[in-house]
Amino acid sequence: MKTITFIGAGNMGEALIRGIIAAGLFSSDAITAADTDGDRRKKLAEELGIKTTPDNREAVRGADIVCLAIKPQALDPVLEELLEEITEDQLIISILAGVPTRRIEDKLGKNIRVVRVMPNTPALVGAGMAGISPGRFVVPDDMRFSEEILSAVGDVQRVPEVLIDAVTGVSGSGPAYFFLFTEALARAGRKLGLSREQADLLSRKTLIGAAKLMEETGLTPEELRRKVTSPGGTTAEAIKTFQSLGLEELVEKAVRAARDRAREMGRTE
Repeated sequence: MKTITFIGAGNMGEALIRGIIAAGLFSSDAITAADTDGDRRKKLAEELGIKTTPDNREAVRGADIVCLAIKPQALDPVLEELLEEITEDQLIISILAGVPTRRIEDKLGKNIRVVRVMPNTPALVGAGMAGISPGRFVVPDDMRFSEEILSAVGDVQRVPEVLIDAVTGVSGSGPAYFFLFTEALARAGRKLGLSREQADLLSRKTLIGAAKLMEETGLTPEELRRKVTSPGGTTAEAIKTFQSLGLEELVEKAVRAARDRAREMGRTE
């Protein structure tokens, strides 16, 4: 694979571009980004040395890989625009939430090789987690190379496409759940008398430290929780309160809601 084009150059597209350059998978002059935002194009061209264009058709001509990094509701008009340009020699990587590979294949009307990916925003700092699934016409080398690209910005988990919306519910939307919990933890601290600065720092550093502990010890969340929860202690009392208020059921409902919304987006937008 020699050249790659990004249709859409928002935060996730930029994260992938920066990652593949840093990993040496592509040189800057082998990367093209198409975007309607002139300021985005100028920023990426100046900072990364890649080619940019407002013309999607121009961008995909001759590209070995085309990464669709647009919003799901923009998919149909973009595919209509690219109908005569996309060929079966190109690999399509789609990071559109909720959009099945078959929808892209059917719209283009060819045996197009489509790999579906659900990344998340920690890819912006090289700590992403992505689920990846093959379409009907994908060959093993397509999956291998797609995984290399996603590995440039984090970790990759291969899953059947029927489960990719579940990946959206868990890890695609997941960072926001932890941000929300951190907000709530800081707010609780302020209500107990801590200053805003103190509560924000304590909650933020606690989340970061807990994540680092999971990463570096290799222990499961359950094992780590048990280690810090002394019977009858302060942590045990807080955990008991969470459980009595149905935290696990609430999280399950939230993840299901995200998964179901992803399915709706794939069908209707």
